[in-house]
Amino acid sequence: MIGISFDIEPDLHTSKYKGITDGLKTIIKILDKHRIKATFFITCDVIEKYPKLLLTIKKEGHELALHGYIHKRFDSITLREKETQIQKSILCFQKHLQDIPKGFRAPQHSINKETLNLLEKYQFKYDSSCTPLNLLQFIFFPAKFKIKDFFSPINKYKIRKNLYELPISSFIIPAVSLVFRAFPFFLLKTYFFVLKILNKDIIIYFHSWDFIDLPKSRISRLFPKEKLINNFDKFLKYNKNKFSRLIDLI
Repeated sequence: MIGISFDIEPDLHTSKYKGITDGLKTIIKILDKHRIKATFFITCDVIEKYPKLLLTIKKEGHELALHGYIHKRFDSITLREKETQIQKSILCFQKHLQDIPKGFRAPQHSINKETLNLLEKYQFKYDSSCTPLNLLQFIFFPAKFKIKDFFSPINKYKIRKNLYELPISSFIIPAVSLVFRAFPFFLLKTYFFVLKILNKDIIIYFHSWDFIDLPKSRISRLFPKEKLINNFDKFLKYNKNKFSRLIDLI
């Protein structure tokens, strides 16, 4: 199966919400076209600003999971701040979405032992922050890059007594929007063929702002969103009936 997920957060570079008002609509339209349900990791500032939109997405059968109270690295805050964020996030989900989050993805993959302990304490079912075999972490976050994380397990595993890790699939380059932007479709199919050999299940993710124009982003200028959207649409059609929410992979 291919677990498909999206990080829903304020827009890259501008911290505006066009990725929510415009990008998210594009995402849902494509998912509906192929009758696919996905997982959305959401920051609580987005939930508080657009509760009705996200509640509608939940009612349509998609999974809403947590991406932090705000988009701030969890390895740069104290244990007390971590716990406060998680407590406030659970209250936010209960108030606006009539639910509690079962899944978590740390902003910029900044997961650590303290955070995992808190996830278990507050009865989360899984984390999906780890990105083994991912060299982009070294390129974009060299100060935070750890060799042991690069060689962490690539398939689902139990990381605590009642908590699973669902690693994002990767082979040098992670299975994220960049491969959909940069690769021609035949190369995209080859890349995922390799991932299928390595992984029992494949987990991919995008950002809400991947589906809008980002004038300040060099990657967005080099590889326009139109190519990503076209490849994404073709990929869903090519892998028909193989997609899943992350919670269903536990």
